[in-house]
Amino acid sequence: MSSKEELREQIGQMFIVGFDGYSVPTEFKKYIQDYNLGGTIYFKRNVQSPAQLAELSNEIQFSCRGPKTPPLFISIDHEGGKVNRLVKPFTKFPGNDHLGEIGSAKIAYEFGAVLARELRAVGININYAPVVDVNTNNNSPIIKSRAFSSDPEMCGRMGSAVCRGLQKFGVMAVAKHFPGHGDTKEDSHFVLPLVDKTEEELEKIELLPFRRVIRSRVDAIMTAHILNPKLDPEYPATMSEPTLKKLLRQEMRFTKLIISDDLEMKAVADNYGADEAAVMSIKAGCDLLIYRGDNGLPIPQIEAIAKAVESGRIDKAEITASFKRIEAAKKVYCNLKNPVDVTQVGKSIGLPEHFALADIITKKEIPAGMDLDLADER
Repeated sequence: MSSKEELREQIGQMFIVGFDGYSVPTEFKKYIQDYNLGGTIYFKRNVQSPAQLAELSNEIQFSCRGPKTPPLFISIDHEGGKVNRLVKPFTKFPGNDHLGEIGSAKIAYEFGAVLARELRAVGININYAPVVDVNTNNNSPIIKSRAFSSDPEMCGRMGSAVCRGLQKFGVMAVAKHFPGHGDTKEDSHFVLPLVDKTEEELEKIELLPFRRVIRSRVDAIMTAHILNPKLDPEYPATMSEPTLKKLLRQEMRFTKLIISDDLEMKAVADNYGADEAAVMSIKAGCDLLIYRGDNGLPIPQIEAIAKAVESGRIDKAEITASFKRIEAAKKVYCNLKNPVDVTQVGKSIGLPEHFALADIITKKEIPAGMDLDLADER
């Protein structure tokens, strides 16, 4: 394999791309093989039933890949509450604010574990959760009940427990949205939000939960499409070297995967252009880029990153380092021996004990005598 071919294959692994439909479109299957796609993301548009979703995951992992293609990350945004991609018979949980009011790390861990069991049953290996933003602005249109609390210590405690529950049962947790989305007044799906805080101010509130989940060995952190002029006057966090390389990598010593939020959001696409946003996100330190897939396949973005490496704008060593982090994570979460057994899916989804846990969290009432012995850090 030539060095140019190797570069293209490594860049392809850095993309997570969504598609429409309950089965894999022919064009998307070709894209997986031609560009060595790293993974995909499910939305409600992909979900008809648990059995159908399991078959879709099997199709992606065992029918779409070439013989030497690495297994794919199959991911989803499934937090509970308002961001709930899977409906009945999957267990429905309320927002994270309920967990924060209960304040039990044991309950939060069990919540993460149940999410993981149900997601793994249909072949999903990454969940873009939990939100560890601190709800410091009640006027925020995007966070509110998605946050555990307005208390950063509680956000860190609950977030760490959910991460451990997810990862213990085989689904990569992704803590989000770094360096903190809770104090924004705008929704980054539509405009670029502004947070004007110094690093010292962020350290007291926004960064504390991220430090906790890093200490609890979370395997991925998602960036926020927010501009903080005191960290970087030019680029939002997703595209900011001072934010990702200096703050998250160097100062906070995070060594695992950094994942962008959806790069088709208007906060990025309308302000920086699709190709430039992709190049800058990789240059800033992102390992994986997410594309919902509404704007077609991001082939121009792959080509733009390759050209940036060939011109010296992006160091080839950084692409290789990201590739190695992706490879290491896939060995843990994508170790595929056999397809999902579609006939057994119902044995892991919507179980009575799962509904009982959801009821506890919804009512915010812990049954008398329930064992809550769980260390906060492991």
